[in-house]
Formats: sequence, C-alpha cells, structure tokens
Amino acid sequence: MAHILLVEDEALVAMLFQTALEGEGHRVTLAGDGVEALEADDSDPADAVVTDMNMPRMNGKELVTRIRQRRPGLPVILISGYAAQGGPLASDASTVVLSKPISPRLLARTLSSLIPDQ
Repeated sequence: MAHILLVEDEALVAMLFQTALEGEGHRVTLAGDGVEALEADDSDPADAVVTDMNMPRMNGKELVTRIRQRRPGLPVILISGYAAQGGPLASDASTVVLSKPISPRLLARTLSSLIPDQ
C-alpha cells in the first residue's frame, strides 16, 4: 500500500487517523507541523499527504504550497475546520479539502480515491 505523511498537531486526532490508515494497509509517518513534515518527506518521500490546516510553525496551506514546489502532482488531503481556508488549493485535481469533523472511514475512502493504484 501507500506511504502516507500524516501532519496533525493534535495527538489524539493523529493517533485516530494513523490507526485508520494503517488498518487500510498504509504505512504512516507522523509529523506535528509543516516543518517536521517537510523534513520527513525529504528523508522518506510519501505517496500522499494528509494535513491539518491550522498548526504551529507552518500551516497546512503553506506546507502544501512548499511541498508542491518540489513534487507538483503529490496527492494531498487538507483537513480544515474552516472550509473557506482551502482557497485556491481546493481547485487542484490532486488536492481534496475536507471540513472537520471527519470520520476516519471518510479519510481512508478519500485517500483511496486519490491513489487508487496503491
């Protein structure tokens, strides 16, 4: 299955999503913010990124912008408590913006639609 970079600053939410994604057979790397995520992706590139919007040091939108400079087609799921924050990223075919709260099942299903061949 796919290697997923999961970027979430709330430990409980991260554990919930990690468990769901690993249950689907994915390998999951956790990062607590965008800075950690970029470092993790440098050392072990992911097949897709699942990121929260609001995080310390670097928010999800900035993370997506920076990671796409290096890897333009990388599938991304951006999770936001405020749908309007998705902005221009929402129109990108390889980016899905989900509004909180979301179920782990919806996350796994959405991820599968972005990387169906994994």
